[in-house]
Amino acid sequence: MDKQVRALFEPYVINNLELKNRLFMPAMAIPAVRENGTYSKAAIAFYVTRAKGGVGLIITGANPVIIAGAKPLVCSEPTPSFEPQAYIAAGLAMTGQIHAQGSKVFVQLAAGLAGAAQAQQSKPGSAMTTAEITELVCAFADAAKIVKAAGFDGVEIQTGYLLDAFTLTLYNQRSDSYGGALENRFRIVSEIIDAIKAACGRDYPVLLRMDMKSYLKAGRQQALPGEEFAEQGRDLDEALAAAVILEAAGCDGFDVEAGFGSFDKSSYWKYPPVYFDKGVYLKLSEALKKVVQVPVLAAGKMDNPDLAIEALKKGMLDGVGLGRPLLADPELPQKLSHGQRDEIRPCLGCNDGCLAQQIAGAEASCTVNPACNRELLSEIEAAQRPKKVVVVGGGPAGMEAARVSAWRGHQVILFEKSYRLGGKLKYSSKRILKDVDERLIAWYERQLASLKVEIRLDEPATAEKIAALNPEILFIAQGSQARQLNFPGMDSEKVTNAIDVITDKTFVGPRCPAIGGGLAGCEAALHLAMHRHKMTIVDSAPDILTAGIPLAPANKQMIKDLLVFYRSQMITGAELKAVTEEGAVIEKNGQEQVLPAHHVMIAVGFDPAPSLYEELKDVYPQVYHIGDSQTIKNIRGAIWAANEVAGLIE
Repeated sequence: MDKQVRALFEPYVINNLELKNRLFMPAMAIPAVRENGTYSKAAIAFYVTRAKGGVGLIITGANPVIIAGAKPLVCSEPTPSFEPQAYIAAGLAMTGQIHAQGSKVFVQLAAGLAGAAQAQQSKPGSAMTTAEITELVCAFADAAKIVKAAGFDGVEIQTGYLLDAFTLTLYNQRSDSYGGALENRFRIVSEIIDAIKAACGRDYPVLLRMDMKSYLKAGRQQALPGEEFAEQGRDLDEALAAAVILEAAGCDGFDVEAGFGSFDKSSYWKYPPVYFDKGVYLKLSEALKKVVQVPVLAAGKMDNPDLAIEALKKGMLDGVGLGRPLLADPELPQKLSHGQRDEIRPCLGCNDGCLAQQIAGAEASCTVNPACNRELLSEIEAAQRPKKVVVVGGGPAGMEAARVSAWRGHQVILFEKSYRLGGKLKYSSKRILKDVDERLIAWYERQLASLKVEIRLDEPATAEKIAALNPEILFIAQGSQARQLNFPGMDSEKVTNAIDVITDKTFVGPRCPAIGGGLAGCEAALHLAMHRHKMTIVDSAPDILTAGIPLAPANKQMIKDLLVFYRSQMITGAELKAVTEEGAVIEKNGQEQVLPAHHVMIAVGFDPAPSLYEELKDVYPQVYHIGDSQTIKNIRGAIWAANEVAGLIE
């Protein structure tokens, strides 16, 4: 074992259950299930793959409990009480394989939406009755018994969802024993813990996943990291006091998170985007460690091993959560333990392959790992006969096509016209908070080097150069180019573009309006705003961040809030008409105005770059057009398309 990471691989105990290391996968609603609420073969493969990768503890995505008389017709989530025997059979198949890898697995139980429409107000007839509360408590105990029979090693109670209606004063206006004082508001959680212990035994581990702080401002708005505000939800002091009560009630450990609104996919505290620093919940877990004796677990961008080790040594937590990082690379624990840190495929914090796909009605996966949640479908096999492959373009699509082709045994030559691989990732990685893009480029560079891909940098591909190689398979992935506007003053020295600004090719003055409110324009504007530039974003759409491929709601909302926090102005429904000595002339609602500007940054999107595809598509046996030069995509679209094509061709 690598001595530098030994602290991450020390065993510890939850109740009487020993875990082989400090790494755990927190609950995420990723795999699909059968309509009868049981884990499918695909879901089992998803979890078992993470166990094979070496993680010590897996906590499944939320399993709703069923109150008597509220049984759904069809299940969209794993549901123990829907068809208990079928659930147990599938569970035993899953837990048996996970245990064979030396890992443990808990099930997260949640009240879900059951009864959530019943507000906890004092209005007669609107609140849950004591009898209904007792039914809910019993439903948790019944579900836990089924979970235990299915071989799971413990349960985690999700204290959000319906339980928030009891624990938060924002909702709970009851005047009985379940309202008012802190102990009363958390009484239902204490009763659930006790009921599970009575049903499953005192030594059966029960964790709580608990919001330690809501980060909720007036007007139901989220607060940004470091922002001063008056907490409208749960503050840390209340959470710490509640944790003491819950530990006394029998809680065996706490899984720390933060944020408000369990169903709000725009909650960036629950789905931390790339714009957060690492260790999102560490200050909260550190405070909790000081008041409880049971283990404290925390996720929240903990994929920096040095940060995780330091946090363990300082006693800030006991278990290190790796959620999305284990989507990107299920072998992360093994690679860490074997000193292969540089081989870990990084999570981008984009929330695109996972969260955004799920919201769109597709199966959640991972932007950089197309095999995630497709473990039964996406196994790449060696080619029957090695062939010569030429790849034109070294962006995400070209790099992935080269990687997969070489892994399958083909001889691969890649042309890249610029000084380095990465495509537009080379530029996005220069922005504040986006250094993870640099890590992805470096990962691809190492992969391609180890696979003996011949990379020709600073060498634009031509038909003649390709003909000299005579490939059997040709990938054209020549990327995109910035869309141009035609306006008076376009050739002015004041006019620049987002890439030149980010890479410091253009040193812009304090006032630099951004023309274009898409992702590239907003991230570039945020970069400048954080460097104390006075930013104005102009977009023709009714709102910013509406053009192009939809962003994950958490990422979109955080960018918006950050821009406001850094005093950026948004002018929507407006167009650039000209650039003059005074600045940018824009038109909104038929009226023109001048935005004083030292420079004007153009960021209105990208168009496919000219490519060799049409010229060469009939010249070689197999020619494939991928990436932005085929059609504009985001990183996920480029990687997934290249992975699929390169993985299937013969």
